[in-house]
Amino acid sequence: MKIGDLVVYNPASVGGMTGEIVRCEDFGLGIILDENPHYYFINWSNICTDSPSLATIKDHVVQATIKNVQRLREHNERKKNT
Repeated sequence: MKIGDLVVYNPASVGGMTGEIVRCEDFGLGIILDENPHYYFINWSNICTDSPSLATIKDHVVQATIKNVQRLREHNERKKNT
């Protein structure tokens, strides 16, 4: 992956830097803004409202596909209807 790619949090990853269980829907869709050898700096649609990006371990993200973006849309629709 490279700067500018759309990504989602990898549902196979358990926990972020804190080790807690994280759902990919909590992060939403992200765009890679920068990177270093260990982290991508990502602007996440659901959590980066106050800051421009969040450092995320490279292994904890996967490229956004039609399937996982559709899953995020369905989650957001269910959330709206409750």
